[in-house]
Amino acid sequence: MRKWYLAVLLLLPMLIWGQGIQQVIPGDPASDEDYEDSEALNYGMSGMVGAINLNGETYSQVRLRPELNLGKFGFGLDIDFLIDGDGNVRKEDWDSWQSYLDKIYFIRWANRRDPFYFKIGCLPAYTLGHGLIFDQYSNVLRYPEVKNVGGYMGINTPFSGAGFEVFTHNIHKNEVIAARLHANPFLYAHFPVLEDLKLGINIGMDRNQYGKYPDSDNDGVPDIYDKFPSDPYSWLDTDGDGIPDNMDSDINGTGLIDHPDINPWVAEHYPNILVGADLADFNTIVVQDSALVYSGRRDITVYSVDYLLPLVESPVFTLDHYGEYAMINKYGKGIIFPGFSSKFFIFDAKLEMRSFSDEFLPGYFDRLYEEKRASVSITQADGRTIYGLATKEDLLKTARSSVGWFGYLRANILNIGNIKVAYQDMYGKDMSTGKSLWASATVHPVVLPKLKEASILYSQVHAPYISFRNLPSNNSTVSGRVGYNLSGNTDLVGRYSEIYTDANGDGKIRGKNERITSFAFGVEFSF
Repeated sequence: MRKWYLAVLLLLPMLIWGQGIQQVIPGDPASDEDYEDSEALNYGMSGMVGAINLNGETYSQVRLRPELNLGKFGFGLDIDFLIDGDGNVRKEDWDSWQSYLDKIYFIRWANRRDPFYFKIGCLPAYTLGHGLIFDQYSNVLRYPEVKNVGGYMGINTPFSGAGFEVFTHNIHKNEVIAARLHANPFLYAHFPVLEDLKLGINIGMDRNQYGKYPDSDNDGVPDIYDKFPSDPYSWLDTDGDGIPDNMDSDINGTGLIDHPDINPWVAEHYPNILVGADLADFNTIVVQDSALVYSGRRDITVYSVDYLLPLVESPVFTLDHYGEYAMINKYGKGIIFPGFSSKFFIFDAKLEMRSFSDEFLPGYFDRLYEEKRASVSITQADGRTIYGLATKEDLLKTARSSVGWFGYLRANILNIGNIKVAYQDMYGKDMSTGKSLWASATVHPVVLPKLKEASILYSQVHAPYISFRNLPSNNSTVSGRVGYNLSGNTDLVGRYSEIYTDANGDGKIRGKNERITSFAFGVEFSF
């Protein structure tokens, strides 16, 4: 009976998880703050049944998402059961109090324009200032495989518009954190134009860039390349025979015992092995893999000051002027000046001049930061494999001073769909990170009433040039989503995404270590 039930679930269309495609790109207005402020009680339940592929394993999935909204207050849960081929619920989703807290999809009160506000849970797009520190940062990039219950809280006072905000990507770890102070210093001065001037001071920090990768046995070797993650005294297995290198008499798997002068374990356990032995009976060339050990945390901090000055405000046209100055601690500096944003007709647009010193990257905490804050580095040297971690901070060392521009354009086409494009084009000597492109398109075709949505998103960031011939390139991502209404409140939804990292530095994307893929296709219902 169990096998029949699981077979039915696997044959059902696979389920798209709740966030769907993250269509935010630099320049977007924050998308997780809007809500209908109504005194009426609004509640409902959405559910999913099907299968999902995580880390190369397919699970049957049953998900319930109850949600309640009343005015400024909102509360939602995400309760999912992932069942493996043996009928067992995935234990890591239910084995600690933190796992239960992770079932919170969101708790919110008001939004960032209100006197007091907060939000806890999934944060798909978080921005500070004008984006030189946090630019559309997402803590749900690999949701639901990786669940981060983050949050922000803030206060806006009537005293010269003074207020503050604090942020964390994960309330359990508090590694990626931020804070902001802001004010309208001339609010009551009655100076023309300047009375609307808004100033802000921001700070963002990653307290532990290696925190992306757990280290279960606290031996300084991350589980991602620790062959024995539960043993603090062993971590490598060069020949893959299941015996740790530090306890293996034949490290390379040659069939010969390693010479005791080369292998300390052989020398210690067989002190007289050379007596009367022939040198040909031993392996005298041992090539052993190595792993970099990380004994402490590695932090990075970014500071900025920003301003916003509304110039024109009317129902059909708005124009704002803004600027921001940012500095990465122990590295470089960057400035946006001048910057202009506008809304008119069906368009939202931004255009800004940018100037960066050596060792500076804009939007350091961007949409892909959760994935790019650290990545596995695999190199080959003298026939051995060397495992380590690379961080986004390492990119700063190759960033060169530059001057250029950033532009953003969004067009909302008669509610049929929208197109977004953002591009950064920087110029300088010996640059390797100056070009970035983001593009997305979403359509809601009225000619096909059952097809609710079709979306695609592509980005390629911090590149020496934008390559359209090799779209799977380092620091690029592609994703898409399709939604089709089956009947009433039931939709057929599909999603696919890939995130690329050139782990071995050969300029090509290949192998599962350099390509993170997620795919789901399924039935979603609500009532």
